[in-house]
Amino acid sequence: MNKFDDIDEHVIVQSRLVSINSKFATTYLNGTKRSSMIFDFNNVSSKSSDTLYHTVAIQSAEIPASYYNVNTSNNVTSITRGGGAGTIVITMPAGNYDANTYLATFKTLYETAVNNIVLNISFSSITGKYSIQETGSAQQVITFNATPSTSFDIWGLGSVDITFPPFSAQNVPSAFPALANFLGVTKFKILSNSLAGDNFDSNKLTTTTLIDTISASASDFGLTIYNSLGRESFVKAKRIDDIDIQVLDQDNNFIDFNGINWTLTLLLNTHRRQTFSKRDATINEEQYELAKKALKKVDTLKEELEDVQFDII
Repeated sequence: MNKFDDIDEHVIVQSRLVSINSKFATTYLNGTKRSSMIFDFNNVSSKSSDTLYHTVAIQSAEIPASYYNVNTSNNVTSITRGGGAGTIVITMPAGNYDANTYLATFKTLYETAVNNIVLNISFSSITGKYSIQETGSAQQVITFNATPSTSFDIWGLGSVDITFPPFSAQNVPSAFPALANFLGVTKFKILSNSLAGDNFDSNKLTTTTLIDTISASASDFGLTIYNSLGRESFVKAKRIDDIDIQVLDQDNNFIDFNGINWTLTLLLNTHRRQTFSKRDATINEEQYELAKKALKKVDTLKEELEDVQFDII
């Protein structure tokens, strides 16, 4: 009788919840931004011969809109003034702005930095574009420098240096080439090296450590609440100990949560090979291993016998 006759093998799925609260991270990699951290879990999943693979899904998330639409990743504007007047760099204070509050704050900072000029700047609610020029006794041609500026998307300035003439009878204020953009964070990209799989991101045009994305739906200082869409991602690693989490925006900038904490619940599914007894359906791993060894010995004996030559008298 074959020793495997009483053994049945199946693939089972072991599901576990992993509750993540940024408040309890072991290590914060970007300080009070709270968007890159490590949780030193102990043996979330050990590597074993019967583990086939893991999948992971974000079951739920609660993410506060404590971030600003103008922050350290997009608040710098570099402007070179003609006539050898030099270059000034305006750094906007972080905060939540609309087109008009941004205009007013920038105008004040610019006119403080440059004597004897008035910055003639306006915003059209019809076109969604800014217009700008210098006026006054010290007026000059002004060039917005793509480098080192980080604010071009907010202004609607495109991606290259752009020059605007000063005031004259012939020169009306010049409109920026594109629409201003004060949407801020529109998407959360959740990444993890320890839970990385085969997901793609157009930012890199290749596989990344991305595990899922969540649409930012909360208004300023509100709360984005996310519930799973039922999608799972393959996890390359078989052994999982610590779990690292990074939260980026749609442009791959680390989100600055300004010290406010967020939560995630991960669903980790381990797809495992498991053996059972056909008679009583109990797990019978020990018998399975013994049966494999016994069969291996029988096969080896058969091979040895086939090599033996008997002399027939």
